[in-house]
Amino acid sequence: MGMELRERLLEHLASPQAETRFGQSYLVTQIARSGARPPHEVWEALWGLVAEGLVYLDPGIQGPDNWRWRLSRLGIQAVSGGAWEPRDPRGYLRRLRQSSPEIDSIAIRYVEEALRAFNARCYLASSVMLGVASERVVEGLAQVVFELRGDRAKKLRTALDNPRASQLSRFQELRKQLEPMRPELPYDLGDTLTLDAVANLLRLTRNEAGHPTGAEVSEDTAYTHLQMAAIYLQKMTALQELLARKTSAD
Repeated sequence: MGMELRERLLEHLASPQAETRFGQSYLVTQIARSGARPPHEVWEALWGLVAEGLVYLDPGIQGPDNWRWRLSRLGIQAVSGGAWEPRDPRGYLRRLRQSSPEIDSIAIRYVEEALRAFNARCYLASSVMLGVASERVVEGLAQVVFELRGDRAKKLRTALDNPRASQLSRFQELRKQLEPMRPELPYDLGDTLTLDAVANLLRLTRNEAGHPTGAEVSEDTAYTHLQMAAIYLQKMTALQELLARKTSAD
């Protein structure tokens, strides 16, 4: 289903004045004409939203032509939720791509996969993809920290070069190097809550979910991960840029 058509349908169904009747000549025809799309694509998109649990058919008391397409509780949440609403992947990614400084494009690609998996109810896959996105950003930050700290960061360099080292162990070495610098960092970039959140997500998504241990990831956990990740990816990227400028100045 095209993301643009998906978003158009959700916005349409959220409007109290919108035509929502089931019959071919009602909602489907209106959306097809307004967006220059063939009716079968609109039908496919609607049933795709049903499969996602965002839309349902309300039969009411009249014949099938007058049944109504309705937003479910999750559908309402997707339309009116916060800025980091995983059920609105287009809006989520649009804001992430507009971040300043710019977040690594490969990391964003994995976040997009995480969002697709989440909306397909593949929560384990979503968490693993999010863990990979986190690795990408953390490794970029680690490279800059090593350049800044030099010989004081030999253990960090060893962890980065060791293919057998876990991402959590690499992050722990990174954190040791960040600790003496924290008093000089802006609080929102060096606060322990953010660093703890990164470590926890790496542990859950890559050390557990990323290996065949049978670990389960619930919908609520995957949802929370996606909301947290957007914020800390921005913070880790901002921290990387700040330290890179310091490295250049030195």
